[in-house]
Amino acid sequence: MSRAFGIDISKHQASSDGSKRLNFEALKKNSERICFIACRAGVSWGYKDPQFNYHWDQSGQLKVGRIAYHVVYFGESAVAQMDSLFKMLENRSNFKHDRVALDLEVAGINTKSRITSTTLNCLEICKARTGRYPIVYSRANWVNTYLSVADLPALDWWLATYRRPAPAPFYTKEHPGPPHLPKGVPTYLIHQTGDKCKSIGGQSHYMDYDRWNGDAKAVLAYFSNPTGGINPPANPVLFKIKILVNALRKRGGPGTNHKVIGHLNLGEVVSVYKESQGWYKIDQNSEVWCSASSNYVQRVDGTPPPTGSRQAKCIVSALYKREGPGKNHKIVGNLIRNDVVTVYDEKYGWFRISKDKNIWVCGAPQYMRLL
Repeated sequence: MSRAFGIDISKHQASSDGSKRLNFEALKKNSERICFIACRAGVSWGYKDPQFNYHWDQSGQLKVGRIAYHVVYFGESAVAQMDSLFKMLENRSNFKHDRVALDLEVAGINTKSRITSTTLNCLEICKARTGRYPIVYSRANWVNTYLSVADLPALDWWLATYRRPAPAPFYTKEHPGPPHLPKGVPTYLIHQTGDKCKSIGGQSHYMDYDRWNGDAKAVLAYFSNPTGGINPPANPVLFKIKILVNALRKRGGPGTNHKVIGHLNLGEVVSVYKESQGWYKIDQNSEVWCSASSNYVQRVDGTPPPTGSRQAKCIVSALYKREGPGKNHKIVGNLIRNDVVTVYDEKYGWFRISKDKNIWVCGAPQYMRLL
């Protein structure tokens, strides 16, 4: 059985200024068929690979399995890091075919228990978002040192084992396999066979090569037979909402009993694809929900104002919403600058801005401007 061939790519396959990119036509014409491509998405929660969108979209047209891999920092929030990853993939992916991978190799000063805990949290978020656990990339020695494999679920492992590198600028031959297995890991899915291999279509001198633990048919089966152009069809957007609080939790289903899998930020605008029992589904391709409470979100389109009503615009950075017309009433949220609301009633210089709830804001001209 021949092991199917694949590559993993990042910004390093482009020129240093990004002006010259990886040539995907060269990948198509490679003498050995490339069956899968892993594209680096980002690192932690604050860095996106500048070539990711290009690599991801081009890989989707090649009828190959594609993997988005993300480097995890174990001292940072698992929720924030996975939120960053899935924002990059939102509306660009179809998890019937696409896969994600966690790159576990930057231990830093973190303890084994912290590394294991962060890994577990990331795994569970990925499963909630995609329906399956991600592939895990690492090396046997690293895993043995920093991870408690016994505390992890059964996973698909992508493991690096190389030959001794040839001196530059010569290329190093692929390791023949299999890769070294960490203790407690019975088998592997992908073997990263070398990082000093000849670049295929890249601007760099070297490229990472990978081998599947199976043939091309096994690869196609794992990715549910991708046929190219596998971005999901556009689903109808019901309307859009703006977030009115500093951090609104994303959950894996419509209710607080579902796990937190990310956050929405103050002022962020997202599309709503479905409503259910006071919750909004905000991802067309996976189960990602947020509360529909008017204390937290505001519809910004798709809801025409009632006939004869007025509208007003918030002209300050933030303005409290209260349960009644006065500062003595409880704060239930806030507007932010440039929010436009419908005014349903006016009393004592205060505006009621909810049709069926007692939600008011101060209507003073230094805060609100009637339109």
